[in-house]
Amino acid sequence: MVIQTAVLQSMRPSRGTSIASVKSGEFTSVVSLRFDRFARTVLSALTVAFAMLFVPPAKAQNFTCSPPAPNQIVCENSLPGNPSSDWAIQGDGDLTIQGFPTDISVNQGGTISFKINTNARAYTIGIFRMGYYAGLGARKIASISPSATLPQTQPPCMTVAATNLYDCGNWAVSASWQVPANATSGIYFAVLNRTDTGGTNQIFFIVRNDASLNTTNYDIAANNANANVESPPGNFLLDRPWANFRH
Repeated sequence: MVIQTAVLQSMRPSRGTSIASVKSGEFTSVVSLRFDRFARTVLSALTVAFAMLFVPPAKAQNFTCSPPAPNQIVCENSLPGNPSSDWAIQGDGDLTIQGFPTDISVNQGGTISFKINTNARAYTIGIFRMGYYAGLGARKIASISPSATLPQTQPPCMTVAATNLYDCGNWAVSASWQVPANATSGIYFAVLNRTDTGGTNQIFFIVRNDASLNTTNYDIAANNANANVESPPGNFLLDRPWANFRH
């Protein structure tokens, strides 16, 4: 189709000019000019066509929908979700169980760890993905257990009085999740649930698909306005529970 269109366009006479209107002495040069344009156009069209044949295909994903969905995001979001009673928290959540991820994002098949501060002797961790899910808002993907001995005592966060720096990167890892290689990219969060008091909190992170050719960006609001009231510019860190941005 590309070649056919290009060739037809090259054969059209210029506006106000036709071979029949050219003097006999000029006929040969006009034909030569048009044939040269025709040949160059065909060559260019062939080049484009062959280039299109050798464009590497996007890496296939595991679409699990029936009937098939146009892409994995649509497929995932069409699955049944979990009611908000399984994952929602009130306000900043229970401040006796707080944590943050060791990385704000992780690629498919990678491992993400969580640093959690709590005096609870037992708690559960559910991994959820945000999405439409028939209007429910999230779906439970996995359940993991703490890897640390409980109760886990975390050291005080590091502070610098001159700059009001507050960094909890010195906490020890409390749990980790091995992300499935076919996990759908998107916004995920871990729900921390104390089994003694029922107190809950959340830890947000991103699952990436680095092999994808899409250029969609995910933006998680960490409430910059409130954070920068506490910390001067340049000292905005994510190595601490996000509720602490306002405390």
